[in-house]
Amino acid sequence: MEMTGWLSGQVFLQTVDEKEVGAVSEFLNARGLTFQVLTLSERMMLDPGDPASAVSSDRFSVAIQVAGFPQVVGPVLSDLIQRTHGGGWDPEVTNT
Repeated sequence: MEMTGWLSGQVFLQTVDEKEVGAVSEFLNARGLTFQVLTLSERMMLDPGDPASAVSSDRFSVAIQVAGFPQVVGPVLSDLIQRTHGGGWDPEVTNT
């Protein structure tokens, strides 16, 4: 049997850790994968009379563009899944 066709889409990784975004970006750049980092910042006022008491938080989404033949995309997705679930983001290590 033979698998043919073309797959395309996006994979989103989410984190609140800015250092992890840097590690993921370094990994994706080393692999030549196209991606974009999206940031959501929230600011909550705890006391309207005291603006200095505001709390802010950032969340990051890394949108990775994936396109190609299934034989090419499959190992890339498998590697991303393994790394996302604890495999680490060292660009020198191959998780296949």
